Order: sequence, then C-alpha cells, then structure tokens
Amino acid sequence: VDDKYCRLADIDTMFIAARVREKMGDSKPFAFKAGDTLLRFQFLELLLRAAMARYLKTGEAPDAGAAVEKLFAALKAEVDRGSGELKAFMQQFHTEECDVVLRRHETFLRSLYSCNSGRFDAPGAEKFMSAKEFEDVLANADAFNEAFPQREAMYAFSMGMQLYPDELFDVSSARMSFLEFLHGLGASVLLRREEGPLSARLGRQLEALTGSGSSLTGLLRMLGQ
Repeated sequence: VDDKYCRLADIDTMFIAARVREKMGDSKPFAFKAGDTLLRFQFLELLLRAAMARYLKTGEAPDAGAAVEKLFAALKAEVDRGSGELKAFMQQFHTEECDVVLRRHETFLRSLYSCNSGRFDAPGAEKFMSAKEFEDVLANADAFNEAFPQREAMYAFSMGMQLYPDELFDVSSARMSFLEFLHGLGASVLLRREEGPLSARLGRQLEALTGSGSSLTGLLRMLGQ
C-alpha cells in the first residue's frame, strides 16, 4: 500500500472486483461461503490486482510476474507468521491429550455437528457444516473473547479445513466434515490466546459447553432445532 497507486481505498475496490462472479462459474461455492470473504481463487485475483497497481504501474516491476514476486517478498513475514501459527496448532492439536478430550465428548460433539449441518444441502443429501453454521455454533457456545472476536470465526473455520484443488466447481472446500469440525473447534480454542496447554483449554471449553450456564442454554436450543 502506498499513497498514490495502491491506497487502502483502492484495495477495497480490488476486493469488490475480485468477488464478482463469472457467469460460467458454478454458484454453489458462493452460497456456502461466509459473507464478506474471498475464496482462494478470488484472493489470488486480489493479490494480482494489488501487485500490478503497486509495482507494475509504478515501473518498479517490468511485468505482472515480477510484480507478483515483489508483492510476495513484501508479504513474506506475514505469511510466515500465519503458516507458523497453523503448524504450531497442528502440533498441539494432534496429540494424545487432545484426542482423549475429544473422545470423552464425542457423543455430544457428533450431536452438535449433526444438528447444525445441512442448512445449504439438498434434501436427502449428506449433511456438512457451512462456514455460517460453524460461526453460529461458536456464537451460541460463547466461544469468542477479546482476543478472538466473532469476525475471526472464518479464520478458525479455515484453519480446520484441509486444502482442496478445485474451489469453483467443487463445494468441498466450503463444507466441513466432522473431522474438520473438530479441528475448527480446536482452532477456536487456540485463537482465544489463553494460558495453558491446548488440551487443557479444550477440555475446559467443552466442559463449559456441556455443563452449565448460558453456553448450555444456547446449545440445547440448537440441539432442539
């Protein structure tokens, strides 16, 4: 971002342009994704637009490819931070301690997943959880705090999802399986930035969900839908 060729206002315009749906694209992924978010191919378009505005128009890069390389170099520190956080999460979550916690609450978690999936699936089709349904689960479970506000729900959703090669004609990248749901819950606990091992924090969060208070009230309401 600079003060002339790639201002914050220009980034907003690029964001909107990247969200324009191609007429030949399948509309399904757009029905599943959360509000003001980009699918990966849209995000790549945004990066290309930003690179061309910041480096190609200014003459700092001779072509679009070089402009993208310069942008990637500028973003490397932020990318390393994000990828490091995801790697650290996987290392903490894929442990026997977290497995024990999840197995202890497996029946409840399967019910929670089942009762909050399928809103956008066709009648009779296998149910999966959308980003909006996942956010609703977290909101009703009082899973957000100052360090993890509700606007970051999509980040936890993304951390729980595996990568899929096709995000235009295949909706798998926008629909959580039960295993991905467990990872998303684990990510939401991590993003609360509280003290202690992840397994202990996960255990406290799940005990709160199944135990008492407003969180239980919200979950019972969801399970009764």
